[in-house]
Amino acid sequence: MVASLWEQSNENETTLRELLIQTLPTLSPQLVVKLVQSQAVKEQPLQRVSLTLKTVMDENLASAKEVLANLLEAGEIRKLDAAIGKACRTGKLDMAFFTVLNMNLEDARMQQIEETEDEEHSSRASILQHIYTRCQEEVEKSVPPGVALLNKLMRTTQDEIRVNQLQHYLCPQPDVIKLPDGQEIPVKESEQKKVLVPLTDFVEALSSTVLQIRTMEQAGAVERDMSASMVEACRSVAKEARMVIGENYGEDSSELRSFEEGLQPVFRPDSPQSPYIQGAQ
Repeated sequence: MVASLWEQSNENETTLRELLIQTLPTLSPQLVVKLVQSQAVKEQPLQRVSLTLKTVMDENLASAKEVLANLLEAGEIRKLDAAIGKACRTGKLDMAFFTVLNMNLEDARMQQIEETEDEEHSSRASILQHIYTRCQEEVEKSVPPGVALLNKLMRTTQDEIRVNQLQHYLCPQPDVIKLPDGQEIPVKESEQKKVLVPLTDFVEALSSTVLQIRTMEQAGAVERDMSASMVEACRSVAKEARMVIGENYGEDSSELRSFEEGLQPVFRPDSPQSPYIQGAQ
C-alpha cells in the first residue's frame, strides 16, 4: 500500500497528502499508528508517507478544534443543537473532536475548582458539558447499542443512576413494572426477559474503547495522564457492570463468567506488550 501511494503521488508531497486524506477513513487504527511511528526509517517511500500522514493527523486535530470553536460561538441553544446535528451528519464528531472536547472540558473544570468565584469559568464548564452531552446523544443514534450504552454511562455522574442503567440495558426485562405508588403494570409478553444490550456487545464496546484510547496515546493524540484517566473510567464502569450482572444472573452464572473472561485481557493484560497497554500495532 505504501509503495502504491508513493507511486500514485509521483513523489509529489501535495498529491501524496490528497491521496492520504482519501485513504485515511479506510485504514485501521493499527495501521495508522504503525505508519505514523515509521518517520525515522531510511526507506524513502515509507518515510515520506509517514511524515505526510503525521501532518494530516495533526490537521485533523486542528480541524476538531475549529469545530468546537464554531459550536461555542453558536450562542443560543437552538442554534447550538442545529450546529451539532450538522457536524454529526458531516462526520466531524469523530475521536479527534472528542479528544479536543475532553481536554477543554477537563481544563474548564480545573479552572472552576481553582477559581470557585469566577463565573466565567463556571459558565464555560457548563457550556462544554452541554456540548459534550448533546454530541454524545447525537452520535449514539448511529452507533452499536453497546457503544451507545457505554457513552451514556461514562457521562452519568450519579452512581445510582448508572446502576439503574446497567440493570435496565444488560439484564432481562421484568414481567411487571412497579410504579412509585405501588401499582404494577404488566410488560408485554414479547418484551419480557428481553436483554436490550447483549453482554457480548458491551464487552466489545469496553474492549474497543480501551484499545482506541491506548492507540491514540501511542500516536501522540492523547496525553498519558488523560489516557490513564479515561481507561480508569472504563474500568470503573466494568466493575459496576460486574456487580449488577452478578446480582441479576448469579455469581456462578455463565453470563458473569463470560463477562469476566472477556474483559480479563483488557484490564489485566498478561504482557507489557498487550495492545491494551501499548495500543494497536
